[in-house]
Amino acid sequence: MRSKHLRFSKKTFSSFALPLILIAQFATHAFCEAQSAVVREVLSGDTVRLSGGKILKYTGLRSPAQQDLIVKVREYGEAAAQFNGDLVQGKPIRIEWDLQLRNSRGELLGYVFLEDGTFVNEKVLREGHAKLALIAPNLKYAERLQRAELAARRERKGLWVEEPKNPYLQKEFIGDTQKKIFYFSNSPEVESIPGAHRAMFSSRVDAVAAGYRPSEECRRRAPTEE
Repeated sequence: MRSKHLRFSKKTFSSFALPLILIAQFATHAFCEAQSAVVREVLSGDTVRLSGGKILKYTGLRSPAQQDLIVKVREYGEAAAQFNGDLVQGKPIRIEWDLQLRNSRGELLGYVFLEDGTFVNEKVLREGHAKLALIAPNLKYAERLQRAELAARRERKGLWVEEPKNPYLQKEFIGDTQKKIFYFSNSPEVESIPGAHRAMFSSRVDAVAAGYRPSEECRRRAPTEE
């Protein structure tokens, strides 16, 4: 009797397990689809409050704090908040989600687009009002955001205006001639490569053709568009 009951339990579990898994997968997929919202309030260069009251933080970047102890940082933070406000305040937006939906503070993490197609995360970086802050697994637009920050640094916009001119930012990728590995030119690893051992490449194709292999970062952040 006991073994019969166990067999029934296993069969019952099997019959319900698959539908439950499918429902969970569908719910996750549905939530990850793009959603519409309206920006009620701009809180900083990378954070807004939506009309429903929820806090949304832009994925992949970090703007200077408006309450920082350093005066210059506060100025950059205020400029970033003003720029973001001019861009999205009171406007309808479309939010795309990535694999991680919230940060440790419970704030939503998203990619924001205006009705005209403007990619807000990219725009804020491109104008120098934030620094790149890519954190796995949210790497959906990593390549575009990398390029946006790189362009702002090259042109010394926003918070990059006083940065010393860096010749290694003139190319998309930097290779280590000893390790035969290539990196994004704005990757922190580049700083540890001696100048005599740096090779510059305009594209991934050029780097691979020269016998270099991509760094772990470059492999993870495969381009979404060329």
